[in-house]
Amino acid sequence: MKAFTRNQIVALSLTLALTASGVSASGTEEGAGDFSAPDLHFLMEETPLGLSTFSMTAYPYSLKNVYNMRGLPMALTGDTVKSVAINPTGINFAVVTSDKKGRRNMKVYSNTEQDAVKHKLDTKRFGQPRAVAYTPDALNIVVATDTAVLMFDARKFNLTGSMPLIHPADKIALSGNGYHLATVSGPLVTVYNFEDKKVRHKWNFETGVNDIIFSDDDSEFAVLTDDGQANIYDTRTFIVKNTVENIGEALSGSYNFDGKYMVVAQSPTSIAIVNLLVPDSARQTINVPSGMVSDVEFIPDSKRNTLLVYNTEKAVDVRRMKSLEPFYNRLVDDEVNKLMNEWLKMMPGESLEEYHNRVNDETRARQRRQFEDEVATRLAPDMVAMAQVSLGQYDDRHGLLEVSFSNMPSIYLPVAADEVGAFSSADNLQFSNARYAVDALDRFEMIYAEVLNSADGKTYIYNNIDRAELNFMQADEEEEVSLALIEQQMMEEIKLRELQEKIVEEAKSRDIISDHTNITVATEVVPDYDADGRRIFNYKVSYTYEVDPGYTAREDFGPGKYLISQSGAASSMLEIVKKSLEGELARYLKEGKKANVRISGTADSSPIVGRIIYDGTYGAFEDEPVYNNGEMSTVTVAPKGRITQNEQLAFLRAQGVKKYLEDNVAELNDMKTSYRIDINVAEGKGSQFRRITTEITFVDAL
Repeated sequence: MKAFTRNQIVALSLTLALTASGVSASGTEEGAGDFSAPDLHFLMEETPLGLSTFSMTAYPYSLKNVYNMRGLPMALTGDTVKSVAINPTGINFAVVTSDKKGRRNMKVYSNTEQDAVKHKLDTKRFGQPRAVAYTPDALNIVVATDTAVLMFDARKFNLTGSMPLIHPADKIALSGNGYHLATVSGPLVTVYNFEDKKVRHKWNFETGVNDIIFSDDDSEFAVLTDDGQANIYDTRTFIVKNTVENIGEALSGSYNFDGKYMVVAQSPTSIAIVNLLVPDSARQTINVPSGMVSDVEFIPDSKRNTLLVYNTEKAVDVRRMKSLEPFYNRLVDDEVNKLMNEWLKMMPGESLEEYHNRVNDETRARQRRQFEDEVATRLAPDMVAMAQVSLGQYDDRHGLLEVSFSNMPSIYLPVAADEVGAFSSADNLQFSNARYAVDALDRFEMIYAEVLNSADGKTYIYNNIDRAELNFMQADEEEEVSLALIEQQMMEEIKLRELQEKIVEEAKSRDIISDHTNITVATEVVPDYDADGRRIFNYKVSYTYEVDPGYTAREDFGPGKYLISQSGAASSMLEIVKKSLEGELARYLKEGKKANVRISGTADSSPIVGRIIYDGTYGAFEDEPVYNNGEMSTVTVAPKGRITQNEQLAFLRAQGVKKYLEDNVAELNDMKTSYRIDINVAEGKGSQFRRITTEITFVDAL
């Protein structure tokens, strides 16, 4: 077997990084937004029939073989390829094949050796496979047979669970949150609640179904049919919320990462980009003269720019989608939610009566609108400078002059009838102190401006700040966290801070930490939905610390250290975690309920000098799934083995927190507790970058 280096295996991730700088595979520059040629063109020995993608990784497959993006054959199956799935960590991939007699098989191949089979499905025991996928957390491989869906541990390939199917599955798709599994058989589509193993919804489209897709935020589910239609469903209710029509054969589709756009292969020679907020608007079209397009995928690059990957005749093409605008409403909403969470907290020294006077339903709505306008104005470019401005009709009844822009809705300037004559040309208008909002179609609109007419030297004020409520930005009543819940959360946070101060003072008295260590505890009520679409409220508690530079080596982890006992700051923080879970938060630790624990371990970028041996305290780890700077990856650390990477140190610091919780908070072990490990290696050097944080979310707690 031919062995490859990690750099060769993740060739797509590396070459896609070149896309951001405009360098093609041959080293030439391509024009931004030029649809006449792709940014990257990878030649293949065979014409790919499809693509299997995850994050920044894509594997094309032909009738018999699976390749990486450099054209290296990674699986020479010898049989007809029916389904391919890449492990989200990139460590391996699974392939379902069918031989000449129609007998099916499923094998898991290594991503570090050519044609290296790591696992094989026992078809005599489990039946013949039809489709395969990995769970988003990379812990399980999901295999669909004629009668059931089987779950296997992704590393040891032990059976971990099963679910009966109401019809065979030729294709399966999993939502990113793990709530839903969708299956296709001819015209039949079924979505299952993957947690409870029961049917959520089923359809018979009475025509061929070409693709099924969950959006990246799991809020939508799209079904593409060969009559040129995409039906898009709200995953809360699975009621259709949008229909995209006139998309040719609708061979394949993909959401971009923020859900504003969908790419669709309309035919073997044509690809369309659809704005899902205005699906009937003019669409970008990419013509592929070489043809053979059957699979299209949007992939984010390392800078969260959208890339388009698709197969064509003996090649795979990659394009930068610079013409796609951000989903401004979503950006505004995310930032406003953060600002509102802080605004809703009780201020230092503020009495409960003062808090109630400051925070009520009316002031809350007004403050949210103010934040929305502030954030939108920060996001907006200089819209007037980019626009062609023209003068429209004058409404003498209301004294309003229409001023039109080529890039946003018109405004109506209050102008007296005897002053209209001075408005001879839009070139005379000068706009200052402009403020913006984002409308329902995700366009910036001006809500305030001071407009100088240089023809007569007079300034006019356009003020539409107090416009009618725009419900597309506001959370509906069901999504709003009640003020009663927020007050309950706030009172608990105050008590947690009192506990934090007590434990910190005790640690200081024992000279474990000093005033140079700052430990913080924060709480938040998070609206969510469960797998049945029911509105729930989660309760999130975050613990973190910072140590002033110059004191971290003494009070936190020293160079090469990873044991919790070797950090006074980490030990003190975890004591606060333990005491809070035993006290104020104990009522949220209920047997059978869900808790999601996210632990972040951080290291600096200083090179590891000398020998650091892992003593095995936290166990052995081989290809352990983790999030590395936000992207899924793996970490391997063997007892008595040498630590050579900062990522390993960050991982072990996070594992120390996990073991502490398992050993000291028995109630968490009785819950349905999932752990997510995030490792981050800072660009800077110094002990101030060596720390850990802990976030516990109690699901459906309120």
